[in-house]
Amino acid sequence: MKTPKILERILVDLFRIRRMASDFIFGMSTYDLYRETLHIARSYKDSLYLLLLGEFLGIPFISNYYTLRLLPYLVGELEGFKKRNLRDRDILEVISEHDIH
Repeated sequence: MKTPKILERILVDLFRIRRMASDFIFGMSTYDLYRETLHIARSYKDSLYLLLLGEFLGIPFISNYYTLRLLPYLVGELEGFKKRNLRDRDILEVISEHDIH
């Protein structure tokens, strides 16, 4: 009776070790690329939000129709954008966002 539990425990431990090894390899090989891709995607989203925010502030753009069509999809994320960009930032935070190699 104890053999299946021991075998099950060994399999769970092997799965855990495999998971840790794959996470370690991912961290060594592609994590920096993954972070950079997320940073670029956020900057593209921020550019779009700035375009929408310009419409909110009354700066006239030609693409008013398209802005109104996109607005329902982006209203939920717009609050996070405002909080992220309007908070006070330290100079060290700004420097840490740029990779200097």
